Amino acid sequence: MSELFNESLESSIDFSQSPQLNSKPDWWNDDGHGWQDTFTARQRIFADGQAEIVISKEKFFISREALALPPAKRGKSEKRERNDEDASRRAKKNVRLCCKEIRADRMITLTYRENMTDRDLALKHLKAFARRVGKVAGFHYVAVIEQQERGAIHFHIAVHGRQSYVLVRSIWQSIVGVGEGGQQMGQANVRDPHKFGFGKNGANKLASYIAKYVGKKMDSRELNQKRYFRSRGIVLPEVNTWRISSTDMLGAVQTAFAIAAEFGLEGVQTWCNNALGVVWIATAPRSGPLVNACPF
Repeated sequence: MSELFNESLESSIDFSQSPQLNSKPDWWNDDGHGWQDTFTARQRIFADGQAEIVISKEKFFISREALALPPAKRGKSEKRERNDEDASRRAKKNVRLCCKEIRADRMITLTYRENMTDRDLALKHLKAFARRVGKVAGFHYVAVIEQQERGAIHFHIAVHGRQSYVLVRSIWQSIVGVGEGGQQMGQANVRDPHKFGFGKNGANKLASYIAKYVGKKMDSRELNQKRYFRSRGIVLPEVNTWRISSTDMLGAVQTAFAIAAEFGLEGVQTWCNNALGVVWIATAPRSGPLVNACPF
């Protein structure tokens, strides 16, 4: 897998929140100092048959320090930077999951001819674009806003299925308008799957590719600014969660593949970090006979 895919995937898996307990459960078997390492599996099955499995090591600690502190007022926390990182990670994960749920396989990029820096105006343009395209055909989308170093704003929109380039461009240009010299002030580009080089099993990579834009310029955003936008009616699959009996990373990896094999390992993509105690597996929609052989 590419460096870009690994980087965006690692920053979008939300494995930073480990539960803290104030009483020992029946299965507790610590080292005498309150610590115990255990692995938890989380599984999502998408409508088209894609699956994601994350198994992560979670540390439990029982002590006075584990008791929750009174929450700070919104925006007043001394840990704002870390909170931003956590929020960015959650947003990236949600974008990736939404892209998979709508079976996103293409990306529309909407740009401006001028140096557009007015976020509120740009978002009005995006809303108008989605509404007008939706009148022509069903239009499920997941959009992220990117602001370049010079301040220029543009949008990346993940969609499913073939798009009419002429329609997309004409609608966007009619919304943005023309300049004093009669030149078009907006441009639209549609990238098909083969232009990404991801192939038929590239849904995971495309979802991670667009999710990476969510984390850009998090330090310059206002407190209540949204990180991504999506059409109504996108319902993410429920998460199946259970604690597994494995006590080491090898067992966790083997368990993850056993879970994924239930739906087949076609187009399987993996990511594992032994230091963090995390293994991630994603499969592509199955198009043929069940493939369930572990690759090692």
